[in-house]
Amino acid sequence: MVEARRLPADSGTVARAVAVLRAVAESGDGTQIKRISIELGLPASTVHRLLDLLMREGMVERDEDMPTYRAGREFLRLSSVVASRHPVQSIAGPLLEQAVATMNETAYLCLYLPREHRLTFASHVESTHPLGYRVRSHEPQTLLTGASGRSILAFLPSDEVASVLAREGLAGRLDLAQDLAAIRARGHAVSFGQRIAGAVGIFAPVFGAGGRVTGSLGFTIPEQRFDPSREGAFAREACRRAAELSAGLGHRARESA
Repeated sequence: MVEARRLPADSGTVARAVAVLRAVAESGDGTQIKRISIELGLPASTVHRLLDLLMREGMVERDEDMPTYRAGREFLRLSSVVASRHPVQSIAGPLLEQAVATMNETAYLCLYLPREHRLTFASHVESTHPLGYRVRSHEPQTLLTGASGRSILAFLPSDEVASVLAREGLAGRLDLAQDLAAIRARGHAVSFGQRIAGAVGIFAPVFGAGGRVTGSLGFTIPEQRFDPSREGAFAREACRRAAELSAGLGHRARESA
């Protein structure tokens, strides 16, 4: 199903060109004029004209065999430049601050280390409370314990999950498989004292442009201060900020067909 994002009738050429470029960039393997026309509510002739303009600047390329349009070399070059100068931590910083401002508990960003099948706590923002827990930053840690790790593990490809479990001697553990399935179903993970004794973790997965999980974002809360009635609020805030970070990394959550 094509997700409609119709433009206002008075949108100018620049706004329309940006919208077309966004549709092409978010399409992944490529898209066609008809699909863009439906998605943006623009005449096919207008879409064709805008694509020609973008092609002249190297922002879009056409595959003559399909025929489809995909991101051009110049667009990819500029994207690489921007990404290299704005690492994920800098994008996540304001979101962590907003999460703490909303919930007043320490918020963390974890990044997945694919070669090691582990995670690292990359950055955090402290709450105003004098009592809190500190995790070891920038050290590879297991994906198996804590909401921070399991919220990543649950969304990895099945072969990677199998590798992680086999390495830890946990292959075939039905309870763990059920827990990961539950995390996928609700979109976040909750843990009590798994990574840090006496701490509650509530984390949501972060995805990159290709739809692959790249980390997690959430809260670590002292259990003695945790109010179970606020678990839903913490989960919603973690999911919200993780989704915003994912969008900032180029991920687009598509509607099911």
